Amino acid sequence: MTMKVRLLDMGVVSALRSQSIYHGITSSMKPGNDPAILLCCPRQTYVSIGYFQEAAKEVDLEYCEQQGIPVYRRQVGGGAVLLDLNQLFYHIVVPHSAFEPLGMPRDMGSRFAFLATPPISAYQRLGINAQFKPINDIHVAGCKIGGTGIGEFDHAVVFAGSMMMDFNHQLMAKVLRIPDEKMRDKVFQTLEAYITTIKRQLGQELPVETVAEALTQAFESCWALELYPSLPTDEETAAIEDFDRLIPSAEWLHRMKLRDQDHKTVKISANVQVLSAAHKAAGGMIRATIRVVDNKVESILLSGDFPVSPNNALQELASKFVGAQLDPAELARRFQEEVDDGGIELVGVGAEDISSMFQQVAP
Repeated sequence: MTMKVRLLDMGVVSALRSQSIYHGITSSMKPGNDPAILLCCPRQTYVSIGYFQEAAKEVDLEYCEQQGIPVYRRQVGGGAVLLDLNQLFYHIVVPHSAFEPLGMPRDMGSRFAFLATPPISAYQRLGINAQFKPINDIHVAGCKIGGTGIGEFDHAVVFAGSMMMDFNHQLMAKVLRIPDEKMRDKVFQTLEAYITTIKRQLGQELPVETVAEALTQAFESCWALELYPSLPTDEETAAIEDFDRLIPSAEWLHRMKLRDQDHKTVKISANVQVLSAAHKAAGGMIRATIRVVDNKVESILLSGDFPVSPNNALQELASKFVGAQLDPAELARRFQEEVDDGGIELVGVGAEDISSMFQQVAP
């Protein structure tokens, strides 16, 4: 039995609208609505950071401002990425009520492999032997040709990715926050060596229409879908316009930051410190910015590019660390207790990663 799914082919849109469209469609989704697949390309070059990332830690905001490159936070996990007209975006919006009919796994780790099946099939239709690489990447012969991310809204999830027709490796290295130019050169060389594209794999450019056709055919065949053309409803358009206003705001861009402190309630002394730590886990980079008073965690910000569920998971986890001694074993124990309670899911991040990260700042 085929499932009816809306196909919204939005063509070439502004950088901002390439983000606000899927935010608006997903936030408007109601139980029982048909799933939707959105396609578009951004007219301008911009940087998109993951929902759980701290903008100033990941992106060279000063360089981007000087170059006129917008930086937008998305409500989808993953890392900072450079986006432009050389990428065909796809967004798969699925209401919770359609999970079972579609066959979508409930746990986030398994969802990535399931949701990546159609884009992988599309690459293969184009003559590129793409394969899924856990946790959430698509690779060709050891090189990444696409990353994917999931965002959670009230009644639906959105799975986001792009078909990589070409890529500006050099500009990507410039927009990232990197300590020095020597390191930046190494990052560029790594990007050049390990991020591939349709153009590089086939030795020629393909029209975006060809790529889009392969992708839509893959969706239909892989999941037994009946795609029908659609446009945003009036309700969805209003939601899209709301996100047009929210996404460029400084408040949204910098929503992940250590909370401001009311100094009237804090003892200001030599025993007050703000510390930073970062650790590369299997799921991705996890970062912590910690305010410590008398060797106890007074406030903490957790950020990263690893898959997280639900959207408030990092804030909930951080609250469990408040008041604890700055002891890696104690903080790892608190982390494990929260995970064992079943309230949060951090894919590819375990207690040993938490311990390793806090070991960097332990007294």
